Amino acid sequence: MTAAPAKNGEPRTRKAEASDPANTMPAPGLKVLVVEDDVAVRKGLDVAIRDLGGQTKCVGTAGEAMRAIEDFQPEVLVVDLHLPDGDGLEVFRAASESNPDRDGVVITGQASLDSAVEALRAGISDYLLKPLRPAQLEVVFQRLAAKRRLESEVETLRAELQETGKLGELIGRSEPMMKIFDVIRRVARSNAPILITGASGTGKEVVARTLHRLSRRSAAPFVAFNCGAISPTLIESELFGHERGSFTGADKRRVGYFEEANGGTLFLDEITEMGPELQVKLLRVLEARTLRRVGGTQDLRVDVRLVSATNRDPREAIKDGKLREDLYYRLNVFPIALPLLAERREDIPLLAEHFRRQIEDQEKAGVAAWSPEALQMLDSYDWPGNVRELRNVVHRAYVMTEGETIQPEVLESLLPQRREKTGRGSGKTSVAKGDKSEAKSEKKAPSARKR
Repeated sequence: MTAAPAKNGEPRTRKAEASDPANTMPAPGLKVLVVEDDVAVRKGLDVAIRDLGGQTKCVGTAGEAMRAIEDFQPEVLVVDLHLPDGDGLEVFRAASESNPDRDGVVITGQASLDSAVEALRAGISDYLLKPLRPAQLEVVFQRLAAKRRLESEVETLRAELQETGKLGELIGRSEPMMKIFDVIRRVARSNAPILITGASGTGKEVVARTLHRLSRRSAAPFVAFNCGAISPTLIESELFGHERGSFTGADKRRVGYFEEANGGTLFLDEITEMGPELQVKLLRVLEARTLRRVGGTQDLRVDVRLVSATNRDPREAIKDGKLREDLYYRLNVFPIALPLLAERREDIPLLAEHFRRQIEDQEKAGVAAWSPEALQMLDSYDWPGNVRELRNVVHRAYVMTEGETIQPEVLESLLPQRREKTGRGSGKTSVAKGDKSEAKSEKKAPSARKR
């Protein structure tokens, strides 16, 4: 669904090019078995599906369909519910048993609620009423094509995860990250809002980008907005846009981030930094799926999947008046809580090598490896800044390295020893947070620290 602003305020969204084959021919090479006893309808389906780029085989009975499934090996079945010698749904069920990846479309001239429910339970993608129009079939096959592209992308990412420990832009093989990856794969296809929680630097935006890449909206825009990075008085205009003359300095119409993300995903970071009044307006937009620009009089429909994030405990934020409880329940349909880097130490060498390769690709300085001792130093550090701090340390170590291998001597000046962990996986520091006397004595005697 596309927002409909006036001429001077067209949303900055990506649009499919007219020459894009996926846009003009949604079923290129797709093998489709048509099971329909009415000869005229069967011929019409054959022509329409071929026009969409599909390969077809058409039969008129359930018996012929069972033989064609073996010989033709279709990817999609278009079946009439009522066949002379059987039930179209039973044909689809049989086809699904031999290949669960097959899709099904039901066509019928005798629709009923019971048969529609039964079709959905059998795994049918669409339930269409006769007489069919070519435009209906085109929409159906566009959906099927998008579904298959997404499934192919997911399979590629799953194979990449097994081989390299990567899921999209996320890196990890530790148990906490495996659980996160599983949640992401499950919820990515949904349009439901997601709330990501975690300390600063744990990778909340990276999770949001991965969710978008695995979603049905991956071809549409991903737009990120940090609610804490801009004056509270300007957030409304940034999110919802404004009309010319709506306030001092508004010399032209501006499209907001919701309209920019139309059809795609909007990521709102640090959601608790948004003022209470604006949280009410955000709640209304989420519920009504419409917005009104600042100073505007027209409601605009928007289709956006919202992913929000905060480094606060949401329950504490509600108690402190930083987050409305009703908005929290609207945002928190699917929660994802990210672990500290100290809680996933197994991933530190993997992340360090990933960042080194990224930097080497950019700078080409020939720094090709880590010494085992340097990786051990990274593992012994507490990482209060999480993955972001690790990335910065890797970059500095890369720049300071002379030769091909990053050595521990380079890291000694980058990793304050007072932050070493006291036990594997404990995440504790060698100076207890509440022990002020030790901290003061350390400040007075810096020479006692190992440099």
